[in-house]
Amino acid sequence: MKRSIFIMLSLILAIFSCIDQEQKTSLESLESLEAEIIALSESVSCTNADQWKFFPMGSKACGGPERYIAYHQSVENSILPLIDKYTLQQAEYNRANNIVSDCLLVGSPRGVTCENGKPVLFY
Repeated sequence: MKRSIFIMLSLILAIFSCIDQEQKTSLESLESLEAEIIALSESVSCTNADQWKFFPMGSKACGGPERYIAYHQSVENSILPLIDKYTLQQAEYNRANNIVSDCLLVGSPRGVTCENGKPVLFY
């Protein structure tokens, strides 16, 4: 009897361990993709705000974007597919892991300005 209980508990722990590992892998994948997007966004120095755009990024559990990110128009063809991929993966991660978030809407910026070579969104 004790052996059966031990085997059951071991099995349950193994299942939860696999679930935790899958969740960790998904989160690491999201973090890696986010870092790639940010690096691409920061790869061009901001000297002329007219050459910069912004795009919604991420997915809140309640819906809507997590934030907006600025990017130089020269990287648009590279960065937009990555942002879309990140947003979709985050929405899937949120659903799969029952993630909750605040339901505050993230307002769209009015534009981009350059400060010390970096783009800054203004609202």
